[in-house]
Amino acid sequence: MATLGNVPAEAYTNTVKDSFSGNGSATAFTMSLPTVTNDVRVVVENVIQDPTVAYSVSGTTLTFTSAPPTGTNNIYVVHLGPAVMTTVPPAEIADATTFASSLTVQGAFTSVGIDDNADAVAMTIDSSENVMLGTTTSTLYNVSSGTGFSYRNGVALDIARQNTSSAEPLLNLNLTGVDGSHILFYKDGTTVGSIGTNGSDLYIGSTDSLHGGVTFAQRAMLPNLNGVTPNDGGTDLGGSSNRWRDAYLSGGVYLGGTGSANKLEDYEEGSWTPTLPNGGTVSSINNSNYTKIGNLVTINLYTTFTPTNNASVFEIGGLPFAVSNNNYGGGSISYSPNLDIRLWSAPLFTSSGGSHLYFYTIDGANTSISNNAMSGNATTFILQGTYYTDS
Repeated sequence: MATLGNVPAEAYTNTVKDSFSGNGSATAFTMSLPTVTNDVRVVVENVIQDPTVAYSVSGTTLTFTSAPPTGTNNIYVVHLGPAVMTTVPPAEIADATTFASSLTVQGAFTSVGIDDNADAVAMTIDSSENVMLGTTTSTLYNVSSGTGFSYRNGVALDIARQNTSSAEPLLNLNLTGVDGSHILFYKDGTTVGSIGTNGSDLYIGSTDSLHGGVTFAQRAMLPNLNGVTPNDGGTDLGGSSNRWRDAYLSGGVYLGGTGSANKLEDYEEGSWTPTLPNGGTVSSINNSNYTKIGNLVTINLYTTFTPTNNASVFEIGGLPFAVSNNNYGGGSISYSPNLDIRLWSAPLFTSSGGSHLYFYTIDGANTSISNNAMSGNATTFILQGTYYTDS
């Protein structure tokens, strides 16, 4: 049957009785429960007393008009007001229940969704509806120590840990079963990207086929277009107005193809120091640069030197890289004011791993130029040459 107000109690105690011993002088006695004058029956020497005439009650104090006689438990009070009850809560409350005041649970609290066996404060909800687990600090992002989880209402999630072991990560995401996204990113309700696994590979990318991403494969970082599957030749690195700065590579670069012939393994720029292996003095070097692309070396030289006046072959040494075996280089002398270089061949380079530059006449005699052709004079040379190297 429906009730108005509180549901009737299911168990009640017996009517409360207080007993006192008179001493012939005391008129006030303290009862166990507060009450009013007409809600108690007062008996002295087995004689019922007249309320308001023989006694009065205020709270827990019973006051007699005159002192009761001396006797052991010769005074007793029977409480006649609303019965003092002990309510045994039902084993189950099926209806919605509202506690208008504070609720204190001294033991473990268990519900269908919550099993609280904590031995200290584990969760705090503050006046701003921030929810904190393991901490009472809501802004964990700016602390220098401490551990906990915080949901700042409508703002952010914060996680902090006082790190004691670098082997344990701050966040663990474990997707069991088939591959898929561990994290999805949304903008205005539409997915724009994800982080997940594809086999043993981790991928980061967009959820459409127009935006690029990256897949971290075994010892490789691969491009993808749909955020999951690696793609071949469909993604750029940088753009015409969004360039990377420097690239540091310990290996080569495949340009225009994936075969060994497309691999550029080396690029280098620097300077080299010319020498006169068969005698002489290098008095000045205005420019002596080189550029090495793969195994092709280009040198530039602008120098002044005085070869020793002897019959040895005139050679310029100190090339930055040895010449490849059985490969002769070529080039040209652009300026030498003290020599008639019209009679000289283009510069040739020694073979079989040599690092010297020498010249031949073009008078049909196939004669190499010697030091004494310079007559021991200071000579300025400006030249350029190209050769192959095995270095």
